[in-house]
Amino acid sequence: MKNKGIICIETEFEITTTGNKLPLNSEPLLQFLSKVHNIPYIYRRVATIEELKYYFQKFRRKEYLNKYHFFYFSSHGETQLISLESGTTLNLEELSEIADGIFEGKFVHFGSCRTMLGSQTKIEDFCRNTGAKMVSGFTKKVDCALCAIHDMAFIAETINCKQVPSIISHMDKLYGGLQEKLGFRYAL
Repeated sequence: MKNKGIICIETEFEITTTGNKLPLNSEPLLQFLSKVHNIPYIYRRVATIEELKYYFQKFRRKEYLNKYHFFYFSSHGETQLISLESGTTLNLEELSEIADGIFEGKFVHFGSCRTMLGSQTKIEDFCRNTGAKMVSGFTKKVDCALCAIHDMAFIAETINCKQVPSIISHMDKLYGGLQEKLGFRYAL
C-alpha cells in the first residue's frame, strides 16, 4: 500500500519525571496495526531535541517521505507543547521549525495530554506552516488506555478512508463519546 506507513516518535516515559513514569510504549499498538492493515511503521524513542532533529533529518529522505503518511507523537504534553525527557518541551512553532517540511501532506497526531488545548488559530497556523494534511490531538489530560484505543482507531481510519471528511465522520459516529472525553481536536 503506497504512502500508508506510520512514523511514531515516543518520549522516554520510563525515565521521565517521577510523577509521570510509565513502563509503557506504543510499539505493540503499531505492531498490531501493521499486521492487521499490512502497513510499515517506524518506532523511535527520543529523549532530547538533538535526537528528534537527527530522526527528522533521516525522515527527509525520499524513501520515507513517499512511504509514510502518519506522524504519531506519543509523549507527555501541555498546552500546545510536547515534552521530551527531563521536562524539555517544544511548542508547536519550534516543532514546525525542526520538522522543516517533513509533515507536508501528512497526518500529524499528538497522543499526549493537552497539546491541542489553547488557541485554535495557533493550531491552524501549525497545520498551514507545516503543510500537514491534518493535525490532531487532545485538549484534556488523557487516560493512557483510552488514548491508545482512540489512537489505534484514528490511525486505522486514516489508512482506510481516502478523504479527511470521511475520517472525521466515521470517528464521530463510532467514537464520539470517547473523543469528547479525551477532548479530541483537529485542524485542517
